[in-house]
Amino acid sequence: MLRNSLNLRLWLTIAIAVLPILLFTLIDYGERREQALAAIHTEVSDRLAGAHREAQAAHRAVALALRIMARSGDLQSMDPGACTGIARRLIGSLEGFANIGAAHPDGAVFCSAQASTAAVSVADRAWFRNAMRAEGISAGEFIIGRITGKPGIVFGYPLKDPSGELRAVLFASITMTWFDRLIEGFDLPPDWEASVISAGGYVLAHQPGPLERPDGVVPAGMLERMSEVTQAGGVGQLRGLDGMSRLYGVTSPDFAPESGFIAIGAPLERSLGAVQDRLFVQLAVIAAIALASALLARFHIYRFIEVWAAQVRGALARIAAGQLDTRVGHTSGVSELDELSLGVDNMATQIAKRDAELRRLSTVIEQSPESIVITDTSARIIYVNEAFTRTTGYSSADVVGNNPRILNAGLTPGATYEQMWAALCRGEVWRGEFHNTRKDGSTYLELATIAPIKGAGGEVTHYVAVKEDITQRKQSEALLHRLAYYDALTGLPNRALLHDRIAQAIRSNSRRESHGMLILVDVDRFRQLNDTLGHAAGDRLLRAVAERLRGGVRDEDTVARHGDDDFAVLIECIGGTEAEALAHAEHVARKLQCELEAPYVLGEGEDDRHLVTLSIGVSLFFDGESSLETLLKQAEVALYRAKQDGRNTVCFFNPSMQAMVDAHARLEASLNKAIEAEEFCLFFQPQLDHGGRVIGAEALIRWPQAGGGMVSPAAFIPLAEDTGQIVPIGLWVLKAACAQLARWQANVQTRHLTIAVNVSARQFHRPDFVASVERTVMAAGIDATRLKLELTESAILADLDETVGRMNQLRELGIQFALDDFGTGYSSLSYLKRLPFAQLKIDQSFVRDMAQDAGSEAIVLAVLSLSHALGLEVIAEGVETAVQREFLREHGCEFYQGYLFGKPAPIEAWDEFVAMV
Repeated sequence: MLRNSLNLRLWLTIAIAVLPILLFTLIDYGERREQALAAIHTEVSDRLAGAHREAQAAHRAVALALRIMARSGDLQSMDPGACTGIARRLIGSLEGFANIGAAHPDGAVFCSAQASTAAVSVADRAWFRNAMRAEGISAGEFIIGRITGKPGIVFGYPLKDPSGELRAVLFASITMTWFDRLIEGFDLPPDWEASVISAGGYVLAHQPGPLERPDGVVPAGMLERMSEVTQAGGVGQLRGLDGMSRLYGVTSPDFAPESGFIAIGAPLERSLGAVQDRLFVQLAVIAAIALASALLARFHIYRFIEVWAAQVRGALARIAAGQLDTRVGHTSGVSELDELSLGVDNMATQIAKRDAELRRLSTVIEQSPESIVITDTSARIIYVNEAFTRTTGYSSADVVGNNPRILNAGLTPGATYEQMWAALCRGEVWRGEFHNTRKDGSTYLELATIAPIKGAGGEVTHYVAVKEDITQRKQSEALLHRLAYYDALTGLPNRALLHDRIAQAIRSNSRRESHGMLILVDVDRFRQLNDTLGHAAGDRLLRAVAERLRGGVRDEDTVARHGDDDFAVLIECIGGTEAEALAHAEHVARKLQCELEAPYVLGEGEDDRHLVTLSIGVSLFFDGESSLETLLKQAEVALYRAKQDGRNTVCFFNPSMQAMVDAHARLEASLNKAIEAEEFCLFFQPQLDHGGRVIGAEALIRWPQAGGGMVSPAAFIPLAEDTGQIVPIGLWVLKAACAQLARWQANVQTRHLTIAVNVSARQFHRPDFVASVERTVMAAGIDATRLKLELTESAILADLDETVGRMNQLRELGIQFALDDFGTGYSSLSYLKRLPFAQLKIDQSFVRDMAQDAGSEAIVLAVLSLSHALGLEVIAEGVETAVQREFLREHGCEFYQGYLFGKPAPIEAWDEFVAMV
């Protein structure tokens, strides 16, 4: 990938373009370096040649001094003293000489210009041995003088008699000062170095400055390298005595061959610095040009090529991904690239045209939600799509080459396959259902359409099957059917299915000339049970009633749930004559009533049993003239009459019942209108204490009619309870009572009066009851301690904890509570002790009968005693005679209400009561 990169190729192109320039620069650098080295070589050679000349001049001076001493007459006697005198005179006249003297042929020095404290022998010196063999001055030797102790070059000169016999060897030693003056005369440039080194490695002289080596000796390796340079021509690259690399000229003086070296070195770095600096400048210029070229080329590549390439690459990627309507749509400014873009667009157009058909086929086959199977004429599978794999669990590798019968576990009837092959052999398309088995063993229903595929000659070449898993559809259809026609709680047919079966039964009985019957069963006071025991208990009761009804009739009879708390039983063919049918119907109804009267387990344990009564309405039908609506209406009328007759009874329909039902419907409609128009009014019945003072009143609702009459509360209150209209009615009563209480509290004379308001169980257990009472009290702006809410036992038994919580919330506002009709229901000291009541109200039935009935009297006395023990007030309602009042007063009753003190009256008639305050 990297080697094909456009950026890499750009850098390679620039490198190839710059390479000749770089090579030329390096060649030029090499030539200039060689020229610089040649110049340095020449300069070093010139300075070395100058050193040679100076050394030869010094050699001639030494030779002259030794010849002068040899010709001196004072040496003829070989007298040490005379010889020493001559030597001292000569050394005093010569500059740069360290010593002059003479030695016997055995090497013993007997004459020396410099004094010596001990005998000195030079027999081992090379200059001495050379002088003994020479005819003139010998080659010099770089040594450290044994007499002077200083470095220098010593030359020897043989002194012979006329017969040629060696008498002595004269010597002269040149000091290194001469070499220092020689080197100083070179006027060396900075960092140049000049040294005189003996063959033993001693540094005899050094410039510039003295050599900073503690022993004054150079390494043996450097001496070998100097020897090699001398033999190779005299100039070479060495690392100097100070460690710096230089180009040295090295030579041995002619007057002292193999005795030492004269070395002059020029620093390479400084000498070649200009050449290297020129090279660096040239390389920097080349690099800058290359970088600028690369950046410029990169900019143009990005602008003209990469942007275009990204556009083309993205377009090709989208085309490859199936977006065949993609176009490059980019003008690069380069004609060749634009032509290529146009070619890509044309290619996409052609691919789109050619791919359209393949896409349609792919959509049908690969993306089809239905399984698609293709087989050859021998029914061997050659292709399955993904939907087949998802449905069956078999992969393509599992089934290709096999017969589709691998899905058949014997659940599909053999006749289905016979019909399929018969149709396919005729060249026809077959459609049907298979009950197949998946790979994991689970079964499913499949709707298959199989068609023969024919070749160009009309022969069948393949079979293609399009299959759809309809298991969920069948299950959904069954579920929808059940949801549409069956009750979810009891599993019974619902109202819709019941109506359908009633219509069928009416038609069927007409053909058979037989009677049928429709029974409606309603659970008495179901709403009260539901409110007191909870919805879970209500659901258990409904399921139990449904189960008993199913068990009490034949399998072919229909038991359905007709409403929230009522059921229907449809029974056909109960008799050919009306008398026979009526007898059969009554037997069935009584049987069902007997079955339903047994206690019901509505709690968690078997001991939690409850007795529930049911009302039953029955209607018979015979011929096809009865309609569904008529039959249902007649059964409902009979059921309503059964409830009117005190519930827990069976009632058969007769025409006289219809008028009562119609009146009930008219009353319900009128009640709805009265609620919307607020046609009600409040009457107030006074409540007095034992001293005869009015302490307040009970608010009682009245429904006046347009003609001046009143609808009895006993007529519309039970209807409102059954229909739920009691909730808005109760809220209206509460608001009207609070408004009247506000008017009383605005007057000093009536400010102490209280108003008692009745609250139904349905209203009390609404979730928003506490909030609605609080809003009403706040809106009226009253002293809530003067408001008293009267609750019946049925209102407080549903959920005792909830009841206590709600009563305490309202008690915090100051509202008082009275227990109405105490003793008529399931009175319990346990709940009476827990609930925050302020007052008990003795039901008027006990007050009315206490004078004639000992039981009523005992109940009244018990209530009075109980209230005193619990610290509760007691008010007796229905007090109509003075005898009743005196009896109650004598036994501790504090408050009274009844016709003896005043009937319920509108607020306008209360002036006489106000006067009594």
